[in-house]
Amino acid sequence: MNLSATDTTWSLADKSVSLNGCGFGSNYPVVLISLTGRALTKEQLAGLSELLHETLPSSDILPLLRQTGKENAFRTSLEWLLHTLHQAQREADLPIYELGGVLSVDPPHARLFLPSVIHSVKPLLELLRTILELMEHQVRGKYPQKQLKRLVNNLTDLQKTSPQGSNIPLFVKTSCEMGIPFQELPSGVIQYGQGSRGHWLFSSFTENTAFLSAQIARNKPLAGKMLRQAGLPVSDSKIATTLDRTLRAAEELGYPVVVKPADLDAGKGVSAGLLNPEEVTRAFNAAQKLSRNILVEKHFEGRDYRVTVFQNEVIWAVERVPGGVTGDGQHTIRELVGQLNADPNRGEGKHAKLQRLMWNDEAISLLKQSGMDASSVPEKGTFIRLRRTANVAAGGTPVGVFDKIHSDNKHLAIRTAQALRLDLAGVDILIPDIARSWHETGAIICEVNASPSLGTITKGNLFSLILRKVIPGNGRIPIALVLGDQPSSTLLSDIEGHLLKQGITAGCHDTKGVRVNGEAIKSGFVELFDAGKMLNVDTTVDTILLSLDNDSVLRTGLPFARFDLLVLAGELATEDSMTEILDMILPACDGKIISIEGSKPEEKSYGLMTHSGWEQPVSSDVAAEKIVSEMIACSSKHLQTDATEE
Repeated sequence: MNLSATDTTWSLADKSVSLNGCGFGSNYPVVLISLTGRALTKEQLAGLSELLHETLPSSDILPLLRQTGKENAFRTSLEWLLHTLHQAQREADLPIYELGGVLSVDPPHARLFLPSVIHSVKPLLELLRTILELMEHQVRGKYPQKQLKRLVNNLTDLQKTSPQGSNIPLFVKTSCEMGIPFQELPSGVIQYGQGSRGHWLFSSFTENTAFLSAQIARNKPLAGKMLRQAGLPVSDSKIATTLDRTLRAAEELGYPVVVKPADLDAGKGVSAGLLNPEEVTRAFNAAQKLSRNILVEKHFEGRDYRVTVFQNEVIWAVERVPGGVTGDGQHTIRELVGQLNADPNRGEGKHAKLQRLMWNDEAISLLKQSGMDASSVPEKGTFIRLRRTANVAAGGTPVGVFDKIHSDNKHLAIRTAQALRLDLAGVDILIPDIARSWHETGAIICEVNASPSLGTITKGNLFSLILRKVIPGNGRIPIALVLGDQPSSTLLSDIEGHLLKQGITAGCHDTKGVRVNGEAIKSGFVELFDAGKMLNVDTTVDTILLSLDNDSVLRTGLPFARFDLLVLAGELATEDSMTEILDMILPACDGKIISIEGSKPEEKSYGLMTHSGWEQPVSSDVAAEKIVSEMIACSSKHLQTDATEE
């Protein structure tokens, strides 16, 4: 292939357009891009995939089918690009669980859409430009050293936009699998479900988690006092703000002791089983880097368990085995740690399933106490403990024990969550054996987490279990789009009136404004996108009616990923945009298309764009009743939908 230095093979053709809403059947806000390119061969794409695999270790290589014809080969290159961008989004811990799509192909030109989240659009486009340069270098046979280096920086920038809560990506993934709609609100909270069937979550904080309860749980001294007052077993403790006071508290409580920040959770800065002032000093210095307030507790010898309670029910329990290795009689401790960290589930960062076990002063100190060092070869089956605490964030390993937990210990965890009035709580219990009653063996409540990490190593369906408990059916309410309704028509108001007569709270949008249950909440012109967002977050709304009478959705996208009914009531004032509008909205319609007699629908062309059922045209006299009947049926269907499949 002879290319001049000025020939560009892969580049963006026009300015990309970022929509705040969904479109083309995507569950996410979409970015529209136009590009030019030249088809890469199977060998070129495979070679480029190998290069990228060094930068995206968790990525897989897109299977490339034998292509025939220029357009098919070009489309394969586009699909490779979409696949690679999706792998990069997942590598950056973004909660994106679908590929983008090809909208049109006319070699060397193409239009694509990319699913995204609003705050990650800029770094995503920078990443796209880098990948396009990589593809161009591959065509030219050049090694893209500068581009691969830039790719690493692009991924770092993209990862900075990932959600703060470790549970958020897994809740979003589960909602996609269960067919539950979701949207990110301006606060970073995610709403799962719609209208009256919606529920807010931020990580594992639910909309029912009391602010006071969460604040008390995070303040360990105060939480301890509340639990002690409720008659629950907790360790004696003292607050200290200086090293001298910390050492004095340790002496008064008696060794061994625990030192940790008084106002942090997730096991941050915790040091347990401290036996002397030297260890307490090191623990104080580590904890003080995270908080000014230090809590010193009397150490209780027992195994570490996390019991998860939701709505007064124990839904899961794990034993948290401290970070360490098990000897095989052949390898050194350092080598065993390397083998442990080779587990693909272990990584770094808030979204890693397990954390790598790192060498530090604590590991060296524990080995020294056992008369060993990193070069020692432990006997086969001997567990070598390298952490005092069993927290997963410190390299520990969770082991499921839900089937073993004694009923008294379940009741202890439930009472603990109730004492702090938490709907969802991770209750940390130290006890010799979770299978034996704490009344028999003794136990203490070590900590209560108001927003526990739910994890996936031992129990993958906690997310679906929680969503099923707070969201009825699949969380959807019936949504109808009325396209081309004229200002002189009474169709929308007739539908609204029929719904209200049946006791259904309707959210309605038309040229007059936005209404809920017949009462105006915003008068005058309101764009469809804004109206849909208003109604979607209204907890009283049982069904939504939206008027689509202009081309504003091409600038904003849809306010939801799916809707039930498309009503063809007439022509748009901007008829030239009709095809573009239908391209965007029809893939999102998964119910029926109802046309009003005289609306002049092009049935064949519509049918090619959607899998929705096409209804025979109905007369305007009975249209409202027909549409209401369909919406009621959709409401029942959404409630009956089994949203348990994963």
